[in-house]
Amino acid sequence: MNLPVRTPSLDQTMELYATGFNAWNQLTFDPSPADEEPDDVFTFTKVLAAKSIGRIASEMSYTMVQQDTTWAVAGSSPGQLLRREDDQGLLFDSPNAISGDGKVLAAQGSDCSPSNHATVQYPSLAAWKANKSTDSWPCKAAVRQITAYDAGFIILLEDETVLSCGDPRFRDCLGREVDESWLAYMSNCGKDHADLVVSPANTPGVIQDLRDLGEPIKKIAAAGYTAAALTESGGLYLWGMAAPGSHSRHNVFQDISELPNYFEVDGDKGVQDIGLGESHAIALTTDGCIYIIGSNTNGQISLGKDAQDPVSSWTDIDFTPPEGWVIVAVEAGPRSSFIVTKKL
Repeated sequence: MNLPVRTPSLDQTMELYATGFNAWNQLTFDPSPADEEPDDVFTFTKVLAAKSIGRIASEMSYTMVQQDTTWAVAGSSPGQLLRREDDQGLLFDSPNAISGDGKVLAAQGSDCSPSNHATVQYPSLAAWKANKSTDSWPCKAAVRQITAYDAGFIILLEDETVLSCGDPRFRDCLGREVDESWLAYMSNCGKDHADLVVSPANTPGVIQDLRDLGEPIKKIAAAGYTAAALTESGGLYLWGMAAPGSHSRHNVFQDISELPNYFEVDGDKGVQDIGLGESHAIALTTDGCIYIIGSNTNGQISLGKDAQDPVSSWTDIDFTPPEGWVIVAVEAGPRSSFIVTKKL
């Protein structure tokens, strides 16, 4: 399938490539003919060009990309649900995430004082739009990033502290000890995230194993029932569990456990960036190579339409940007992958 791409201009110095699930045209940033049935994209294809490309927020039926001073939208998005009733910006303007069970966790507004940083939870997008939260938790530092898995959230603060919260039935996704006792809840009342040594599953608590690494965490990622943390030195740490019950998803990392463990990429290469999907992953190594692992059912790891068997180990794919361009980032949606390139 040939995807339409906006005609580049001379000042467009970044490009976005995408592959994977496209049933709602969520990888198509220019309109396709109305009578054209969207197909999945099975190899990385250029879908957007801009002066700058920032955050990529990819959900099952839509993709939003921060380009220049606005957002490019593809697919079937919730539309007005992504904007507050008071018209104070889009959901994705600040750190936030939507979990698989529909909850929203967002950082407190950027206009708050440094002493009033917090994360705020909403039961749904509609509740976020109406500013009707169910929980709020203070924290010592500003929120840098929030990412979601099917049953909860992972939070990265500006002081490199990583926290987690979620459904206690899936505590292996939390990466930390959990205490659901009444005494633990009462003893933690009034404390901020960084003070919670052991907390209930649904209250943000520090992932102590990551803190004990002694090096900064620069990015977190999560999807399905897997979470990841990437260190400044290029170390990749993963934790989580296999999809429960009747979920027919491929289990990407066979040796994953409930606590963060170091995972090698092709003989201990340094990892520059990481993206997780519900049954696949993509990594950019420090030598500029792209590695993929997991399911290719919808083309999400760019191996072509005929490659239907899952890939069980990190595999280098043949992606070379045009001369004078370099790969700077990767990202993943539930069943899609993205590569960002920049002109030198």
